[in-house]
Amino acid sequence: MKNKKRWPIVLALWLIFGVLVAGVAYLSFQSGEDAKQLGKDMIEKLAQMQYESSEISENDMNTFTYMIRQNGRVIAFLLIGIIGTITIHASCAKCNWFAKTCITAFILVAIAYLTEKLKIYIPTRHYSYEEMMISMAAAAAGFIFVSVITLTVKLVKGFFRLMTASHAS
Repeated sequence: MKNKKRWPIVLALWLIFGVLVAGVAYLSFQSGEDAKQLGKDMIEKLAQMQYESSEISENDMNTFTYMIRQNGRVIAFLLIGIIGTITIHASCAKCNWFAKTCITAFILVAIAYLTEKLKIYIPTRHYSYEEMMISMAAAAAGFIFVSVITLTVKLVKGFFRLMTASHAS
């Protein structure tokens, strides 16, 4: 009965996780010119809102572009780490914590690695070890956040079960 109630949540989590990964893959696997144009259009609108009516210098625009791209990468992979960890832990509820954690870590590292490494096959794109490590660190931060909370909740539940069992006897 419990599994029947949980499947819509698990399905929704997989859908959200898939959309996040597909979004990152879409942005990562565009040609360099397409990615620059998409980024430039979005960043010009953000810069205009940030600096309002004042003129934006080319140097300010380049700095703002770099900040937006790097922060966007961190936020995207942090969300992938959080949602991916929750999704796999919810999907594999009967597996032990260590197995779920290893599976999750492998999947998150693979996503961060492949979205950067496969850029070498895309014209006008390049592989960046530093950007791959930023992606992995952000995914790991989301993974660690959820894993620590999951483990803490499990420990607290065990402690209270132990306390209620000792009072019952």
